[in-house]
Amino acid sequence: MANIKKILIASLIALFVMNAIFSIKVSTAEMEVPQIAGEYGVAIDALTGEVLYNKNAHSRAFPASMTKVLTATILDERMKDGEMLTVSRNAANQECICFGLTPGERISKQDAMKALLLLSANDVAVVIAENVAGSEPGFAELMNQKVKQWGLKNSHFITPSGLHHPSHYSTPYDMAFITKEAINHPNVLNVMSAQVTEVHTSRQDRTISHLINFLSNPHVIAGKPGFTDQAQHTLVEYLKKGNKEVISVVMKSDKKSKYKDIQAMANYTFVQMKTRSTH
Repeated sequence: MANIKKILIASLIALFVMNAIFSIKVSTAEMEVPQIAGEYGVAIDALTGEVLYNKNAHSRAFPASMTKVLTATILDERMKDGEMLTVSRNAANQECICFGLTPGERISKQDAMKALLLLSANDVAVVIAENVAGSEPGFAELMNQKVKQWGLKNSHFITPSGLHHPSHYSTPYDMAFITKEAINHPNVLNVMSAQVTEVHTSRQDRTISHLINFLSNPHVIAGKPGFTDQAQHTLVEYLKKGNKEVISVVMKSDKKSKYKDIQAMANYTFVQMKTRSTH
């Protein structure tokens, strides 16, 4: 009987030790800094802006269509809900991805924002720029004034769409901060969070889907991808787990890796963050 008791005690001790070792290994794995495929990446606390993951986060790179998050924010600030925008010949002739607008067509502020952020329509980006500021260069001035106002020193914008220009650049941190400000606008956040929506203009009615697959990560609330040959794949996502909120950005990644990069940075960041009090 004594021997059986000794064996039982020894077995329980061994089991306890093995569980402890396993827990340490899991904890260590969660704490390891992830190696992302993208050349540039950042994850920040969406409420405080604190940087919790950094891979060349303050280095300049091409943002591509992530730019449209800033375009949408300025649109929301500068035009009233329900206000109509008119399409010029210049806007209708943009390099696509496009919604397919024609000169003289009219679209509301909200529908323009939907086509801009979900479909990433470059013709709509120019429509917004021309109606808000009179021209693309005029709108670029507003974009650069806005990031200067926020204290961002490593971004310079030329186009409202993010189409390539050698002097159109940003950083992962700056794009994360821009998104942090954007999601404080309910109109922008609601559109960026939509998976499917309807867009109506004076000449057409369409149902469009978000370019982001929300099912790939249950914590994703909103996001905006981008791509040009020079920028390669870029992506910003706003993620939430419990009461922890993160904005994660990757730049110069590839098509298969960009979502994995975002998820790896976000998961690592969630572990770093202290649980906030709900009181």
